[in-house]
Amino acid sequence: MEIKEQSFGNAKINFPVDVNFKVIMNDTFPNEVNIVHIANVIEDTGLDYREITSINSKKKNYTSYTFQLTVETETQFKELYERIRQVPGFVMAF
Repeated sequence: MEIKEQSFGNAKINFPVDVNFKVIMNDTFPNEVNIVHIANVIEDTGLDYREITSINSKKKNYTSYTFQLTVETETQFKELYERIRQVPGFVMAF
């Protein structure tokens, strides 16, 4: 496997990279719908996820979803962030 160092923002990332991709959603939709929306974006970007965890905020206004991914290139990473912003109920991703 060839490892390529590429910049992402100000950070240097060696691709491919395993990440815990965290997405915070508001309570517009139930958990099941949010998971499907996020999973569709991940799959449409050409990535596979391995595990999903979710945690509700104290007041249950927001839910944090964590997806374990392997991202192959900087282009995939950027596309994932661009697409995830389009999901209804999206608040933040990191």
